[in-house]
Amino acid sequence: MLPPSVATGQAPASELPGQPGGAGRWRGGPATAGAAVVGQPSPPEPAAGPAALARGGCFAWPLPADATCAAVAREVFKEAAGVLGLPGGLTSDGVTMASELATNTLHANGNVEFDGAGAWPLAGAPELWVYLRRAAGRWELVGKVFDSFSGWKDGQPPAPGDAEVDAVSGRGLQVVAGLSAGRWGHHLTRSRFGGWKVPGKAVWFGQAVPARCVPGPLYHGRLAPGRAARALEGMLAERGLGGGLLRVQEPSATISVLSVRCGLTVWCRDTAISWRAPDGRDERRVPTDLVDIAEQLVCLCAEMDAGAGYWHRGLDRVR
Repeated sequence: MLPPSVATGQAPASELPGQPGGAGRWRGGPATAGAAVVGQPSPPEPAAGPAALARGGCFAWPLPADATCAAVAREVFKEAAGVLGLPGGLTSDGVTMASELATNTLHANGNVEFDGAGAWPLAGAPELWVYLRRAAGRWELVGKVFDSFSGWKDGQPPAPGDAEVDAVSGRGLQVVAGLSAGRWGHHLTRSRFGGWKVPGKAVWFGQAVPARCVPGPLYHGRLAPGRAARALEGMLAERGLGGGLLRVQEPSATISVLSVRCGLTVWCRDTAISWRAPDGRDERRVPTDLVDIAEQLVCLCAEMDAGAGYWHRGLDRVR
């Protein structure tokens, strides 16, 4: 796992919009029309394209805040699957789940802030994130869709069995729960894109993947404690949490300590990265899981801001 300056850098020139085979094919269009409008601003550039996933990082992409979001999510997930060489069945299931979760963001656009022309969101637009992590002793591909609404359309988190069999809407989570074999959940978090990092929630699904699909850096790219702490510091700062970060390198160089905020401290060692959640649980992860560790910490910060009633409702725990 490489530091954030590499793993979440700007997309290389081969992936820039307007170039053959590049990221331009994923553009949805202005939220008001679903197509490009002459004279209006361009959408934001991606912070981490397909190459980041191949290096063990997070493949993140902004989704249009309109009816094209599901189609864009399908294309983005297909690209991610191609980077990893996922089998056809896993790719098809993942594409379907990403599409269903993206469709649900149409009910959660109240906090999206647009530019003066009302075309492209400045902050709070939906986003799709794809990355690998270790879970239950296996490699898991995680797909997450972020929206800037921390609650739910009807006030309560939906359950997969809520919708009737013949319902024309509301069945998306039934599909996700079935295709992921129950490996799905939701949690508070912050956006990765926009002029400022907007609080919201992410709904995720997990797919067990063959070991041959896991990039080499996740097997062999373990960082020393100091570098791991610096990488986490950078990842958290990119998500708008840099104001309270404090990193301390122990003289022995076998441990590095990162204070994220009052009540949340991370210990980075050669063999593990650990912390204690506000509810008293001790968490421990392998150092190659930096993307998921950073997301865990962002989630905990969001829960601490929201209050004890939100503590750890399911970042990597199923419904």
